[in-house]
Amino acid sequence: MKILSSLIVFLLIFSCASPKVVEIKNPLDEKKSCDELENSVAETQKFKRDALYEKDNTGGNMARMLIFWPAMATTFHNADKAVKAANDRTYHLIKIMKSKNCKNIDLVNSEILRNSTETVAGQLSLLRDMYKAGDLTREEYSKAKRKVLEGE
Repeated sequence: MKILSSLIVFLLIFSCASPKVVEIKNPLDEKKSCDELENSVAETQKFKRDALYEKDNTGGNMARMLIFWPAMATTFHNADKAVKAANDRTYHLIKIMKSKNCKNIDLVNSEILRNSTETVAGQLSLLRDMYKAGDLTREEYSKAKRKVLEGE
């Protein structure tokens, strides 16, 4: 009986996934070089992919639902928070890259869009938000929108 109880406790503890929620702004971000900022964007995008994987991990989610359904709800909530934080951090870093006139900013933007797991509508909404926030010029917005619509 003790072994069964221990096994149940073990399963409940490990059925709760907690994707890492990144810190959106770091006081040292402004001091980073363009290469360091580019690396920070890549790292942040990895955290986002990991969070999306936790949310889409159907085998793990099925186990959570069968064994302990609140763990599944917690996983989804944590994943949503992690994705939002990663998106916000990415925008923050790209703003700094723009202010420093980093030469690879177009490449970074296109990689983010190309590797995005969101729908076309989601990508267009993201672009529109970036344009409205002043993160993209009209030309950058039009170019990125065309790429999304053409499926590049």
